[in-house]
Amino acid sequence: MQKYNFFGKKISGKFTIPSGIVTTNVSVIEKIASEVPQIGILTTKSIGLEQRDGNREPIIAGHSPFSFVNAVGLTNPGAKNFANNLSKIKIPNDKFLLISIFGKDEKDFLETAKILYNFADGFEVNLSCPHASRYGQAIGKDLNLVKKIIKNVSSLGKPVFAKISPNLDIKESVLAMVNGGASGIVAINTKGPEEVLFDNFFVLSNKKGGVSGRAILETGIECVKKIRKITDIPIIACGGISRAKDIEKYKKAGANFFGVGSALAGMSTKEIKEYFLLLEKDIKEDSENAENMLKKDLNINYKKYKIRENKKLEENLFILEMEDEIKADPGQFVFTWLPEKGEKPFSIFDDNPLKFLIQKRGCFTEKLSKLRKGDDIYLRGPYGNSPKICGKTLLVGGGTGIAALYLFAKRNKESVALLGGKDKKCLLAAKGFSSFCKDVFFVTENGEIGKKGLVTDLLEKVIKETKPKYCINCGPKAMVDAVCAEEQKYILPKNIYSSVEFLTKCGIGLCGSCATSDGKRSCVDGTFF
Repeated sequence: MQKYNFFGKKISGKFTIPSGIVTTNVSVIEKIASEVPQIGILTTKSIGLEQRDGNREPIIAGHSPFSFVNAVGLTNPGAKNFANNLSKIKIPNDKFLLISIFGKDEKDFLETAKILYNFADGFEVNLSCPHASRYGQAIGKDLNLVKKIIKNVSSLGKPVFAKISPNLDIKESVLAMVNGGASGIVAINTKGPEEVLFDNFFVLSNKKGGVSGRAILETGIECVKKIRKITDIPIIACGGISRAKDIEKYKKAGANFFGVGSALAGMSTKEIKEYFLLLEKDIKEDSENAENMLKKDLNINYKKYKIRENKKLEENLFILEMEDEIKADPGQFVFTWLPEKGEKPFSIFDDNPLKFLIQKRGCFTEKLSKLRKGDDIYLRGPYGNSPKICGKTLLVGGGTGIAALYLFAKRNKESVALLGGKDKKCLLAAKGFSSFCKDVFFVTENGEIGKKGLVTDLLEKVIKETKPKYCINCGPKAMVDAVCAEEQKYILPKNIYSSVEFLTKCGIGLCGSCATSDGKRSCVDGTFF
């Protein structure tokens, strides 16, 4: 495979995934680095000196075909934590790790870069995020500060790329960056900020966010043209690229390397690998086959539902039932949105009528618990994939993990179930399993129903009695780990599927927040593994 010279390194490809998209967790960085040779530059999410939680969901909304508006809010673990995370992964020698950093002044940028110095091949300085107060674009407006930041970070001796905003004066920004000693420029960051309304409500909790994707393609190309007239330093183009012809346009404008981000929406890791392979082939053969892999229907638009019933099972557990149904496969989930209050993902308990089994855990679920008949709620989805099974299946669930298993029982008449909870009330939602399963076994910690103890106490006996071909597990991580270890004594590992709770914020694989320890993203690669 052809190698490309990039600041003293021979890298495997001319592509990157822009900061803040997909490769936001070190486990995903490692997986992409080892499996996608076309990606030679690994760009991290923007890292600050201190940990930052970012904005409350919703953080992303649809804008136009293959385009989004997002306001993540510079979520990051902080420089020291990120450095510790990077120390646990291995990156191939033919990759260039471009660590994106942000701060509120030159001191923040320099201190962050120093902490991450030993892991970085180079730094991207984020001077362009359009929706974070006191950061990004707010810094980029101060040309003297821009020059100082780049000069300070460059003094460490590693290449520094400045990420430029299309919302500021390109010529003035580039001159300040070049005079500061920038080694290259990343063009462009998102455009805006802009707002998205649904039913006259602001979708984003931040109200406004940056526009990405195909909607900013022409803006990005024009920016690169302007940059190339001013300087001959390398340009990484990232704005709306999804096809070979987009890359050709950026090449003619003067770009050297290329970032593909929003186009990856909805793609599993396997699909991303295939997409970049096709994209590289398209460039060589003047074809457009990679475009066929773009996801046209991401279920990102909301639909309004009305509450039929809010049934309290116990103090912190309730079933929310809608007046309508939903078309979904077992194991899928949706986002529930209460305008101005936030959104969170929940497994689909039943599809007709649509039901959720919810445990009160925080402010948002507290608000959901207070909804009454006739109240409105907004949903988007469904998301996630359903395991392909055919044959007798043992469903093992604990706590609210039971919710994700009900549709499996409903769709597979050869199911048996082993369900556990703290007490009788916690298993009230499990009554319906008896209508579909050949056998249902219950376990409660206090012994009110079924065997006293945990699901692991009864698991071996149930497996020997029912002799399932498949196992599907859902519940707390400790439970899932324990049952998997036991199941593998009797069931082929490839026939054991499990799901645990991961924090997911977008549902379409872009934010990377639901990354697993082996670099998969639960919302597009799972949710059952």
